[in-house]
This record gives sequence, structure tokens and C-alpha cells, in this order.
Amino acid sequence: MEKIPAKKICVIRTSALGDVVHAMAMVGALRHGYPDAEITWVLQPLAYDMVKHQGAADHYVLFDRKGGLDHWKALKKRFKHEVYDVVLMLQVSIKASAISTLIKGRIKLGFDMARSRECQWLFSNRRIPKKMPGHVQDQFFEFVEYLGVRDYPVAWDFGFTEEEVAERTAFFEPLGAPAVTFVVASSSPDKDWPAESYARAVDHVAQRGLVPVLTGGPSEREKELAEEISRLATCKPVIALQRSIRGLLKVLSGSTVVVSPDTGPLHMAVALNVPTVSLFGYSNPRRCGPYRRFQDLLIDRFTESDGENCSKRYFKTGRMEYISVEDVTGKVDLALERYVG
Repeated sequence: MEKIPAKKICVIRTSALGDVVHAMAMVGALRHGYPDAEITWVLQPLAYDMVKHQGAADHYVLFDRKGGLDHWKALKKRFKHEVYDVVLMLQVSIKASAISTLIKGRIKLGFDMARSRECQWLFSNRRIPKKMPGHVQDQFFEFVEYLGVRDYPVAWDFGFTEEEVAERTAFFEPLGAPAVTFVVASSSPDKDWPAESYARAVDHVAQRGLVPVLTGGPSEREKELAEEISRLATCKPVIALQRSIRGLLKVLSGSTVVVSPDTGPLHMAVALNVPTVSLFGYSNPRRCGPYRRFQDLLIDRFTESDGENCSKRYFKTGRMEYISVEDVTGKVDLALERYVG
């Protein structure tokens, strides 16, 4: 297929953090295919903090989903005089589709009918070809492939500043030993691993002479979980919950190994090429597991039979408890043996 000509491209992927990580690689591929195009990305402020130093997009338009009517008016005004050759609709939510109505585009490219949840198909005028669902990252790459971009790099660049590198060094050097970092929670309790299990894994790491670190965001639930894990552990971990995404990136990037359930920091760690032990029971790792890297460190308690090989989006409750402490400590030991010099 010939490459579709485009001088102005707009990308709509406002959230969630894991999907924004995948969108980063897609926008990088887009820049590779269209080096001279003007690329605009619509996203939420939290996601912008993660991607702002990537450099693949020319403009970032921030959308605050809690901003109220005035914010929608401002968004409409921002795009009033803009006309894009291509608008890429990577997000199947009614709000993202509503944003697309404010953006004029010759081509508005969305998912095929089968994957167009929340009636996204009503808002697009072209759709990527129907295909069996695969990993979210590959689904995003289908958009650039539809445009005719080939042989693109699969890469992420979080663009750490000199100041951030210095801050990372200042955090890790005093620890005195390599850090194994545990992400304490996801956006849903159904995805989370029990605190008592984390505590035993923390003790295993400490007994190996490594420094266990607990990280995540600043929410009350994460604070409570981190404190509970610390209380239950014999060897007290370093608690390093972060108020900013950039702070979280610094902690993850300086870690020797990361242990995480299915949440944004897992995909951030994998994109940073940090050996990541991923814990899956609630969500489907074929759809949203670690992309291409560290498959040997994946713990899959979602898949219940060899015949269950579809990458569709569906969930199973009560499965995270099937991940044993020995599962996790065994994978941590494997990561240290295989990936750490």
C-alpha cells in the first residue's frame, strides 16, 4: 500500500498511562514515517508529564476530563482554524470520540467495527482493517501501517533531563546495593497482589542482599498498602511513592528489577528496558502484557487452558491470589541471573 500523504496529523489518546506508553511508540513510528509532518497529540496533563520530553510530536494539546464546559470551549477554540490531513482515533471512549468532533480532518481513522466500543465507528470516516485482536501495542501500530508506514523502529524515549538523572543518582546511591522495586497497586483492587505476599517477597529480596523499594502514586490506597507491606515485612523496605509521573519514571529506571501488576508503571518499566516481573490474573496478558520483552518473567494466572489463546479484552476476578510468593521470588531470582550482570 502506498503511503498516504499527510502534512498535518493529529493523534487522540488522552489516557490511561499504560496505553499512553503504547501510544508513545506509535507516535515515534509515525514520526519515522512522516519526518516533515506537523504532529499534534491530544492528551491529559498526567500523560503529558510522561511524554513531554519524547520529542516525536510537535504540539501537545492538554485535555482535562474534569475541566468542565469551559475546558471543552477552550478545546473547540484551539482547533477552530486547524484542518488535519489525518486524525488518528486511538481511544475507544465516548469522550475521546466527542473530542474528535471538534477536530476537522480529511481522514478520521478509527478501529474496525468489531473493536469500535462505545460507538467509535460513528465518529470515524475510515477504519483499520478487521483483524483478530492482538496486543494493544500492535493494535496501535496498525494505524501507522494503514497509512503506509513500514520498517519503523519500535522504541520509547522518555527523555530524562540532566537534572532528573542527577536526582535519580541521588536517590539510589545511598541505598548501598541494587534495588528491586515493587509497584504496590494498580487502578483496580482486582489487579492487585495481596500485601502479605508482597511482604514475603520483600523479605526474600532483602535476604539476597538487595534493597526492596515500594513505589507507586500518592493516593491514600497506595499509601495504606505500602505501610501495610512494610508492617508485615521483617526487613523494612524503602517506601518511595511518587507525587509525579517523572518521579516514578526516575525510580523505575534506576531499579535493577521491577515487580508489578498490570498497571501503567509495568509498561513504563518494560519500555525503559528494566527487567520486569509482571503479575497477571485479572487481565489478559496476551492483550496487555509486557510487550516483546521479559516474557520469561511473566506470571500468568489468567490463562486457564492451552486452548485459551485469544487476545480479546475481558477480565477474571479472584485470580491474582493464585500467584504464589514462590512464583514471584523465583522470577526475581531468574531476572537477577539472566539480565543483571
